[in-house]
Amino acid sequence: MNGLSHKYLSPADLRRLRHLFFSSRRPVEGLYAGRHASMQRGHSVEFNDYRVYTPGDEVGDIDWKVFGRTDRLFIKLFEHQSDMAVHLVVDGSASMAFSGAEDPRAPRPRGRQSTKLPVSKYDHACRIAAAIAFLTLRQQDKVSFAVAREGTDTFHPPRGALTHLPGILKSMESTKIGGRAQLAETIRRVATRVGRKGLLVVISDLFEDPAPILDALSLFAHRGGDALVFHVMHEQEMKLPDMDEAIFIDSESLEKLPLNVADIRRGYDDRVRHFLDTWRTAFRGRGVDYELVTTDRDYADALQHYLFTRASTA
Repeated sequence: MNGLSHKYLSPADLRRLRHLFFSSRRPVEGLYAGRHASMQRGHSVEFNDYRVYTPGDEVGDIDWKVFGRTDRLFIKLFEHQSDMAVHLVVDGSASMAFSGAEDPRAPRPRGRQSTKLPVSKYDHACRIAAAIAFLTLRQQDKVSFAVAREGTDTFHPPRGALTHLPGILKSMESTKIGGRAQLAETIRRVATRVGRKGLLVVISDLFEDPAPILDALSLFAHRGGDALVFHVMHEQEMKLPDMDEAIFIDSESLEKLPLNVADIRRGYDDRVRHFLDTWRTAFRGRGVDYELVTTDRDYADALQHYLFTRASTA
């Protein structure tokens, strides 16, 4: 991966991610020898290889003889341990373009302008997806990638080589976000195209009707797959900015509505809490992992927090 430098995955990102290991919490079935526990069992299972112990692994799989010789923890891998297929779905709808609103009362910087650009929800989602794709491919597992925009707008079928990654990153950069995501339709189409079980990772602001999305995820889980949702929100969506008057613009219809912020702040906060609680409760009831991520939170820290939390509860 020497020379890899893209908008959503730079050499600095690779250095930050090098100590992380991404895996499915539940057993998966695959066709190739890999690092993830399979449902297959039997006395004919033979030793195949080692890998470094990762928090969350079964302690019983540690080879203590190797530990005695090397003072390092290694996990035994067997022939029936299967690879993992990770299927990434990023929301490419118009609402994901939101990168915050400027307060006209805020002082303008003098002299040299800041080169730091605002981060949209789509940018944040792509950075999370790019990190997961890199970690998965580095582990010799398979990744597919889809953009949800009016259904499946872009799709890269699952492959397991690191040479698969630049094409995914270029698709992230070239996607013109807009319209509606139609996440449920995308999830169904991805499930049909990938054919076999794996881990579905959906990264979205979830500004759609919950029922079809939950039905699509339940269908994926019923077929033996696992699902994880990163709920991406902008910090200004979580808490209205400190300003008096504002014009609110619908991201899809572009309808404008001038309002006094103080008049709606309390009601808005209540609606946001209800919105988040509804999704969190619904996903928990269906066994879907859920992680809320705001754009002011570093994407790598958010991913690491989720992985460590999952390992401690597995």
